[in-house]
Amino acid sequence: MRRPSSRGGVQHRGSGRGDVPAGLEEEIRALDQPPLPWDAALARWFEEHLPAVERRRSYGRASRRQSATPDIPRPGWTRPDEVVRRATFGVVLDTSGSMDAKLLGKALGAIASYAIARDVPRARVVFCDAAAYDAGYLAVEDIAAKVRVRGRGGTVLQPGIDLLERADDFPADGPILVITDGACDVVRIRREHAFLIPAAAFLPFRPRGPVFRMT
Repeated sequence: MRRPSSRGGVQHRGSGRGDVPAGLEEEIRALDQPPLPWDAALARWFEEHLPAVERRRSYGRASRRQSATPDIPRPGWTRPDEVVRRATFGVVLDTSGSMDAKLLGKALGAIASYAIARDVPRARVVFCDAAAYDAGYLAVEDIAAKVRVRGRGGTVLQPGIDLLERADDFPADGPILVITDGACDVVRIRREHAFLIPAAAFLPFRPRGPVFRMT
């Protein structure tokens, strides 16, 4: 589909038979572009589903940079507490023995960097192998340090997903990122979600959310 569409677009432009609809032209050009690497695609997913926490100036907190003129009040930078609480996401992490430790570290490092760039301080984390282990909220840069690979069998992810979706301390619109090697059960997720899996892995079901393949 990609090559014939691109070739047809080139032939039409060279034939002098007139213009094609602008929308079709944009779609053909998009097909000509190489696919995004998994980390860039994952960054876009974060941008789409995590609200940006914008700083605002407030006189409720004085600026620290006013020592030269302490008699002149100046507002400091603050972030709305409500937005900060909403700016979080859930991670259901496969910690079975079949997970590749190197790829797992790469994935968690990428997640931490994107979350920090979006001013997301914490993530709600559940570790899964044969059972679900609730780790609660973790600072995004500390998730990798808390991982403990357990067991050697397959992974059961649905209990961890159910735990997040029913948790009172997790936002109703919080997205969920599932990290697994594909050796897992068939899962059902009722909110925005995505899967992060190794490049050669396959999920045992047809996913509804996007799938990012680590390389």
